[in-house]
Amino acid sequence: MNTEKLVFKTKIGKNYLGLYIAMLLVILIMTIFVYNAAHDPSMFSFMAGIWIVALLFMVSTFFLLKIKIEDEFIKVDLLYPIYKVDIRTITTVTTGKTMWFGLHKHGTAAKGLIISSRLKNDLYITPEKQNLFLQKILEINPEIIIEKAEG
Repeated sequence: MNTEKLVFKTKIGKNYLGLYIAMLLVILIMTIFVYNAAHDPSMFSFMAGIWIVALLFMVSTFFLLKIKIEDEFIKVDLLYPIYKVDIRTITTVTTGKTMWFGLHKHGTAAKGLIISSRLKNDLYITPEKQNLFLQKILEINPEIIIEKAEG
């Protein structure tokens, strides 16, 4: 059993960061507009609360998301465990492709890794040191097929 623990930070993509900032600005403009139109402090508090939650979500997603290889598992953690998959069940890893929709989309950049396993839905991640990440999971499961996306 492999007892080594590796932690990978997620890559921050400029397009994703720009999209999140644009969403925050739209919510902020809506908050100001609602306050000016209604002059209702309770509505302003509600909209400001939404803006603060969105800001905290963005900050946590970009700066606290960690991808770990630990005890033959890939674990994705924010402040708590989000996803866990046994590396021995992984069948393929597609590199250089973006997964735009999905239940387990934890990447913060384009052209990351789509990890497919026999037992779970696909996982999308964007580790900063992608080659080292692939090397480490191949050491645990050399039967994983690495596919490079065309284009």
